[in-house]
Amino acid sequence: MSAKDHGPEADGPEDHGPADAPRPSLRAAARDRRVWAILGVVAILLVCCCASAAGTLLAISAGLFSTG
Repeated sequence: MSAKDHGPEADGPEDHGPADAPRPSLRAAARDRRVWAILGVVAILLVCCCASAAGTLLAISAGLFSTG
């Protein structure tokens, strides 16, 4: 079977343009509201997880000290 039997999908990876195409700069990415929305969600999740861990450790330590 040759590549002709399977159509253009079997020819190989798609060409996405030249390898030296300029990437968007950090300044341009910082203007995008989606980037800030994603960073905000990640920050909120991180704060919530850390607060939960701290609360759990506080509850465990309070329970250990109160039994002794």
